[in-house]
Amino acid sequence: MPRQYSPHARSPRRGHLGHDWLVLAPAVLVLGPALALLPCAGAGDHLGVSSPSAYYSTAAPPANYPGPRPTWVLAWADPGASPAETGRVAAPAETPPAPGGPRLAAAPSRSVDETLPKPAHPIAPASDPIAEAKRLIAACQSRYQTVQDYVCTFHKRERMTDGRLAAAVMTMKVRARPLSIYVKFQRPKPKAGREGIWVSGRNGGKVIVHDVGLGKLLAGTLHVDPRSEMAMEDCRHPITEAGIGYLIDTLSAGWARELQPGETRVTIHQNAQVGNRPCTLIESTHPQRQPGFTFHRVRVYIDHEHNLPIRFEAYDWPRRPGVAPELLEEYTYQDLRLNTGLRDLDFDPRNEQYSFGRL
Repeated sequence: MPRQYSPHARSPRRGHLGHDWLVLAPAVLVLGPALALLPCAGAGDHLGVSSPSAYYSTAAPPANYPGPRPTWVLAWADPGASPAETGRVAAPAETPPAPGGPRLAAAPSRSVDETLPKPAHPIAPASDPIAEAKRLIAACQSRYQTVQDYVCTFHKRERMTDGRLAAAVMTMKVRARPLSIYVKFQRPKPKAGREGIWVSGRNGGKVIVHDVGLGKLLAGTLHVDPRSEMAMEDCRHPITEAGIGYLIDTLSAGWARELQPGETRVTIHQNAQVGNRPCTLIESTHPQRQPGFTFHRVRVYIDHEHNLPIRFEAYDWPRRPGVAPELLEEYTYQDLRLNTGLRDLDFDPRNEQYSFGRL
């Protein structure tokens, strides 16, 4: 998210090998901002992470949202479809959002028509939303200083240059210092089991990865440059920009530079939800496209208990008047657990719980 709210250091691309090695997060989620990183599935068993959610929705828009209402999105129905197209498949477009503010459905067992509990109280708008947004993200920065590590299920969707939405779900372990990241793909199914490890200042700066099936048999464990074509395949961000910490820092720097009266509209909702997690939603919109603005609209969901962003959404400028903005990036940190006591072994390919094989 350099420039606006996303670490767009390069264009998303497809590699000739046909593998997604890294994913981010933005933003961050993170994300996305922070965000980015790579391979593997079915890792929740030994980590105590719940099974991945297969159901997504975009948040219901704020009351003053000028455009068409976003519709439900079934992430795995057709990863290449636009949010609006997929939404028509998942639920009737005319289904009205439940009252009470933005929500997200996350449990795979729920039907698309089920709604989450209504908030108890209406939202009190901030007198200066821009100042409040900056204050909230500064509070997240302070909170993150107390985080030694975390474990979560990371969901990401990213718009590629060919228009596809590349989607993935993975188990993620992150240690704050030195920044250390482990991922294992859960979905899509052909990539389930891929693993990747990157530790700042170690392994020559390389990502240690392995494929599954015949790919693993032929290639074994590889050491890959984080910004190589292979590592950046179907990704908008390298693994070095993954995680909640990077998302927070990118948002803080971007908002300090870009959130200015007359150029930005900011709306804050204190009763949003991501799954069953109460959140504050900050929505920032640039009505007019200008040099240096990466996104038309950004939504950041700050978990009330953790005081950290657990979801990031970024949208492009509408292609024409009356058309909903197109989703570019979406990162969600589900089942987030903080300060679990991760050790060096959690970021070592020789860990017997991992499947890297011979190094």
